[in-house]
Amino acid sequence: MPKAAFIKTMFDDISDKYDLLNDILSLGIHRLWKKKLANKIMATNPQSFLDCATGTGDIANLIDSKGVKTQGIDFSPNMIELAKKRNSHIPFQVDDLMGLSFEDKSFDASNVSFGIRNVEEVSVALSEMARVSKQSVFVMEFGQPENKIFKSIYFMIMRGFIPAIGKIFNREREYEYLIESSSTFPSGAKFIEIMKSSTGFKTFKATPLFGGVVYIYEAHNK
Repeated sequence: MPKAAFIKTMFDDISDKYDLLNDILSLGIHRLWKKKLANKIMATNPQSFLDCATGTGDIANLIDSKGVKTQGIDFSPNMIELAKKRNSHIPFQVDDLMGLSFEDKSFDASNVSFGIRNVEEVSVALSEMARVSKQSVFVMEFGQPENKIFKSIYFMIMRGFIPAIGKIFNREREYEYLIESSSTFPSGAKFIEIMKSSTGFKTFKATPLFGGVVYIYEAHNK
């Protein structure tokens, strides 16, 4: 099965359990990471914001609650239906990060959280986000801790823990993919280099969280 079809089917299938699983897998810490991301986004004073791979719309809701005109997109129809139910005040639509349907510079800022590693071509997705953004592109994604000992221990625990959770929900293959994709996806300086070559923006920053388990990346057009 092609990667895009596999990912779409996976998120359609787990959409009703998505938030619960995030809480279990991160022990609730993902909520703190997302608040930190929202603070970084708001520091750029956007008037309009696009949340890509929005999932159930939690980050879109955080930004919208600050008075920013917000739009959410995801290529999983089931995720979009859940986002609409939970955040009826925000416009959500099915759309593909590999070819966004919006005009150039439609938003001040755009974001994708825990979704960029799932696209077919990372550079194309980042280019699309930059195309529709006037000021800034944000990415929050899993990475690999820089400390070698911590990295080894972390992924050893995850390779035991995540498949066990997958068995409970009868989604072993999907959750094996989640940990393997996290352990190999470019992070830190490597991902910044991809952002530089893909966005054409001027300034870049990577902020590691929890020792590099997660990174917040920023690209700004000034």
